[in-house]
Amino acid sequence: MSQEAENTASVEQSRLASFMLGPWNVDPGTGVMVSGDEHRTLEPKLMELLVFFAAKPLQVFTRTEIEGALWADLVVGEDTVARAVSRLRKALGDSAQSSRFIETLPKRGYRLIAPVSEPYSQAQPIRQRVGWRVPLALLVAAALATSVWLRLPQHTAPNVDANADSSSQIVARADDLYMRFTRSENEAAIGLYEQVLGQHPDHTDAQAGLANALVQRVVRWPRQAGQHRQGVSSLHEALDSGLTQGPEAEAVLGRAVALAERAVRMAPEDPQALKALAFATTAQGDIQGAEVLYRKVISLNPNAWAAHINLGEIATMGDQPAQAIEQFEMAWAAMTRAYDYEPQRVGPWQVALGVVIGERYEQLGQPVDAELWYRRVLAKAPYEPEATVKLAQLLANSGEPLEAKALCRALTDRVGDYPGCQ
Repeated sequence: MSQEAENTASVEQSRLASFMLGPWNVDPGTGVMVSGDEHRTLEPKLMELLVFFAAKPLQVFTRTEIEGALWADLVVGEDTVARAVSRLRKALGDSAQSSRFIETLPKRGYRLIAPVSEPYSQAQPIRQRVGWRVPLALLVAAALATSVWLRLPQHTAPNVDANADSSSQIVARADDLYMRFTRSENEAAIGLYEQVLGQHPDHTDAQAGLANALVQRVVRWPRQAGQHRQGVSSLHEALDSGLTQGPEAEAVLGRAVALAERAVRMAPEDPQALKALAFATTAQGDIQGAEVLYRKVISLNPNAWAAHINLGEIATMGDQPAQAIEQFEMAWAAMTRAYDYEPQRVGPWQVALGVVIGERYEQLGQPVDAELWYRRVLAKAPYEPEATVKLAQLLANSGEPLEAKALCRALTDRVGDYPGCQ
């Protein structure tokens, strides 16, 4: 399949899958975007463009690629894409000068920079949605993230045939699917990892990736006697609720651990393999063993922000909030150092981590520290909704109602209505 046809197919396959884009709950099937009490209907072509970008957040698309995906059978003017992007930005409350959703890269193209995730209930309070535990999306992203300068080459069988490069490309595609955090795309990732291992059983990145995706299947979309159940938002909750127990869950997690252990045996100092084993080990309840593995990753790479995040979650499980915050702050510092060489890995998650740190300080009754962290997040991502709302709430509670209202007003003007911001 050509790249042009593949892009078109991506738009078609994603058309009916609802997703969150920042504060917007986007329903491609109806063409409607909802944020709080605000409803906006996109014309079909603009919705196709939004779905096209959302299928691969942070990927840069040239004008030619976008034309090929959305106007494959038509001759269009040179400014067709630019005008469509401009209208989409307007619908989202975005602007080219201070992009929060779609970024223009001069002489290169466009990319979506806002976070894409599964829908949530707009009626649900922010604190209830986020909670005090680390969001599972951040943990599973951390399980996959690997610093570029340290990552070892693909480890495959000694006699690798001409399909080795294509196998690595399939793994990269599976990794991308895994990071989208939907059931269908996680299952698609599992299928691709298994496809590679069918041809190259010693492909360590495929083993590690499959282990991660299997853990995510158990925790986010658990099944019992063939029936899907409601998943949870953190490994802590998964262990507490018993989702990781029972014959089916234990069998899947056992397979995940076995795959990750095999990857580690083949590449004992590969951070990705070690993190996959630690992630699966945590899901099995072996917290002590997982901690040892994460600390080994950090010893191999001081910029291993992912390992610090997971150590922070382990500290949370052990009811050690101060140690958890310390690990999260170390992860933030490592992310800052790593951003120059892996911006696509770091960018979407550093802001989310900063919000988590602010929440933890609030939980400890340290509002000044929480305020500083929310402000730090907004210095990197102005108008980030969660940080804006939480900072506004802190200010309102500490006798600064005018500044709180100003923050919410700016957020509404730039992004649209957001729950919790008055």
